[in-house]
Amino acid sequence: MNKVDRNRYKEYIKCANECPANRVYPLSIATGTQDGDIYVDGKGCVLFWHYCGFAYISGDVSTDVLEEVYRSFLVSDTERRFLLITDLKSVSDYYSGRDLLRVDKRIEYTHGGIIEKQPELDAGFVIERITAVNIGVIQGRITPSFSWKDRDVFLRNGFGFMARSKEDGSFAAVAFSSAVGPEEVDIGVETAETHRHHGLASYLAYKMCEEIMRQGRRPVWAHAETNTGSQKTALSVGFKPIGINTVIQKK
Repeated sequence: MNKVDRNRYKEYIKCANECPANRVYPLSIATGTQDGDIYVDGKGCVLFWHYCGFAYISGDVSTDVLEEVYRSFLVSDTERRFLLITDLKSVSDYYSGRDLLRVDKRIEYTHGGIIEKQPELDAGFVIERITAVNIGVIQGRITPSFSWKDRDVFLRNGFGFMARSKEDGSFAAVAFSSAVGPEEVDIGVETAETHRHHGLASYLAYKMCEEIMRQGRRPVWAHAETNTGSQKTALSVGFKPIGINTVIQKK
């Protein structure tokens, strides 16, 4: 497959919008909102590889393309991780049983709108919008740096909220736009271990939902099938499962 020049990314917005497994991550690349790479085979197949490592295939997927993806991305030492996410049985079947690969499941959600019982903020915490002043205190794995290559680009094109402890001002939790598309925003959430069990993930996730809906877009959510904590948070703030994708990556 051939790598597309970034000046031509907008030519692939239609292909990103037609991606069956997920649209928000491919669209975030094609629109130039977030970093990532686009590859094409010249026969109608397009591969979107987001900065965070998530990859999606759109269009007519041939076995030649799947074999090239296997050799060039899935089992090679790439510049960043490569997780192929698909809802196509033909793609899952092609890679099943390969010794070098791990196959998992990922649950996708959409939001049902304003919920009757909204999460309440624990009195021991304060909420701040993420800005250039406080972004440096955010810690953890699922933070803006997970899916945004550049801090300034996140502050310009993305958004989020964080919780701090009233007692000492320490970072407690964050919810942010992990992927931003014209119609959808995917939410990422992280809670510091020392501040768990205070309902911060649910509170911040719902605050994100409110902001996304205020913008006229739709909140979306996804997590590994085994991540029961993320599932609990999603359901508590009004998300509804809409499908299960297959995640293929190197062991």
